[in-house]
Amino acid sequence: MIALERAIEEARLRRAELHVVHVSDLAVGLFYVADSIPIDTAAVVKAQREGVWETINPALEGVDIPVVKVDIDGYPADSLVEYCEGKDADLLVLGTRGRGKLASTFLGSTSLRSLERAPCDVLIAKPR
Repeated sequence: MIALERAIEEARLRRAELHVVHVSDLAVGLFYVADSIPIDTAAVVKAQREGVWETINPALEGVDIPVVKVDIDGYPADSLVEYCEGKDADLLVLGTRGRGKLASTFLGSTSLRSLERAPCDVLIAKPR
């Protein structure tokens, strides 16, 4: 939630519209584990989105800036960069899970990849 808090602060300072973007990415590993079990991917994505917005919506209540909530699918880093390009964004605010170097090597780093590819400034909000 620290990234959302920082994004709200930045949008207020810039008198800008805030786009809160959730990217659904069904991990490839899910399909290996469930190789022979049919999975309703649409239901999984829907449940994931509902859970995310259920968590985020209370923080957006009463916010005094325009907010646009967006759901997109794809690999998070690439999808966020593409969204920023399409909207001519001034700033991308991300959080970090702080998995560490070893885990990030295997799992990837959304913040690092976004930082390298984004067409705009990137703010990576770390837990205080």
